[in-house]
Amino acid sequence: MKYNLIDKLISIRDVSLLEKIDHLIGNVDVSKSVFKISDGQKQMLSGSEKDIIEGKLISNEDLNEEIDG
Repeated sequence: MKYNLIDKLISIRDVSLLEKIDHLIGNVDVSKSVFKISDGQKQMLSGSEKDIIEGKLISNEDLNEEIDG
């Protein structure tokens, strides 16, 4: 559900709507949130970070074309 919300937030262009959402969730204390990941997830994130640093990137459009074949 969180990822779906994030996807929707990313696509919103209406600044007024984003301000309303920010106001709505503005009182949430995210510093108390705990996010635990497995060792495998840590390795995957490290590998992804290395790829970004090395410029090994692909655009979303290119990836979709690659997937669609």
